[in-house]
Amino acid sequence: MQKIRRSFLALLILAGLIGVTCGITAVWAQGRFLDRSWGDYTWGAYGGDREASRLGREDLVARENYCSTSGCVLRLDGVEVRPSKCKSGQTVVLATTYTILTPDAVAIPVAISRDVIFQGKSLGKTKNIESRRLNGTWVQEIDFTLPGNAVAGVYTLKTKVTTGYGSDQKECQFRVE
Repeated sequence: MQKIRRSFLALLILAGLIGVTCGITAVWAQGRFLDRSWGDYTWGAYGGDREASRLGREDLVARENYCSTSGCVLRLDGVEVRPSKCKSGQTVVLATTYTILTPDAVAIPVAISRDVIFQGKSLGKTKNIESRRLNGTWVQEIDFTLPGNAVAGVYTLKTKVTTGYGSDQKECQFRVE
């Protein structure tokens, strides 16, 4: 009986090690261990993102006087960089507020992309952050670390929200000192 328990425990440990090894290999193949400043974006390092509902469907329908025969509403309400004045190497928050209303109260796919522009040139686009969202007003934030060698000046953040119903985009500026 004791021998069977030891064999079973050894088998479990071996299976766990194989699973961890396969998981690490899959993550490595996807490039997650590479420097975050390379890959789908080329400038800065994007960190974790957070998304929270600010206004639910019922409250939004009442406030907007929305009727399901009105079709679909996708609106990018606001884009901001906090703080708007920052230094090279500093981590800032890129915040996007958007509204979705559809005739059917179901979650729909939403993609948010960002592009940092300096002196008319794109410095790098983010990988699309894709999620499924119910109707309502949402705030999505992502941490962004400026490169240590960022040149002082005024930068533009162009943000685009896309769904199967359409897209909307806005810009905001921030200063690197």
